[in-house]
Amino acid sequence: MKNVLIAVLLTFYIGKNMYAQSINTEVGLLTGTTSMQSDYGEREHFGSSYANIGFGAGAVVYFSADNKRRRWNDRYNSFQEHLRLRAEVSYMRTKLIHRGAYTQGSGANTILYNAMEGTSSILNYGVQIEYSIFKMSNQSFVDPYLSIGFLANSNSPQLISILGEVDTDPSLIPPVYNDGVFLDKNKSTSLIMGFGTRLRPKSYYNKSIYLVDFRWQKFNSDIVDGLNPTLTANKYNDWLLFFSLGYIFNFN
Repeated sequence: MKNVLIAVLLTFYIGKNMYAQSINTEVGLLTGTTSMQSDYGEREHFGSSYANIGFGAGAVVYFSADNKRRRWNDRYNSFQEHLRLRAEVSYMRTKLIHRGAYTQGSGANTILYNAMEGTSSILNYGVQIEYSIFKMSNQSFVDPYLSIGFLANSNSPQLISILGEVDTDPSLIPPVYNDGVFLDKNKSTSLIMGFGTRLRPKSYYNKSIYLVDFRWQKFNSDIVDGLNPTLTANKYNDWLLFFSLGYIFNFN
C-alpha cells in the first residue's frame, strides 16, 4: 500500500501543476484477455505459464495538460508534451488449472492435479504515468506510449475439485499443498509496466480515440491465486499479462 500512496501523491503533485495551466480530460473503457502466472502448473512449462487465460475490463480517466496551450506556447515544458496520468478501476477473472508433467500418467496424485480447478478474481484501482513517444500536440494518428504505475488489489481466490468438496475433505488436494491453500479474500499491491498505442481518427473534430494496450502486472503477494506451496520451485510472487482494447472519449 505504501507504493500506491506514493503514486497517488505523485499524481496529485503533477496534476496540480497541470491544473494550474489548464487540463485535458479523457474517459475510456477497456476490455481484454489476461494470462496469469501462478502456483498452478509446472515451473518453466509454457502451457502452465501462459495458457491460464481469463478476461479483464475496466474504466480509465486520463489527465494531461491542455492541447491548445501546447500548440500555441513555444516555451511549453517539453516533458509535459509527452506526459499523461491515468487513473484506473478494473476487474479481472482468470480460470486456473494444472498443466505439465504432474498431470501426465495415472497415479493417485495425477488424478488429484487433474481434478483441481481454481479461479482468481481481482479488483484493481490505482494510477499510471504514460509517456507518449511523440509530442501529444502533434495529434498523430498513431500515438505509441510507455507506462508505469502502481495498483491496489482486492483478491478473491476460489478452489474446487471435481472429485468432491475440498472444504470438508482436504485429501482431495495434492499433498504438496498441505498448509498452502489460502482462500480468504486478501489485499495486495502490484507494479505495472506496459506499452501500447492510441489510434486517433484523422478528423480533428472527432473526439473518439481507440486504444491498444499491453501490460505486465507483478503482485507483491503469492496468494492471489489462493495457493502458496512450500516448494523450492515456488520462488516468485504471482503475476499476469493483460492485453486490452479500449475506447476513449476526449471531453475538451
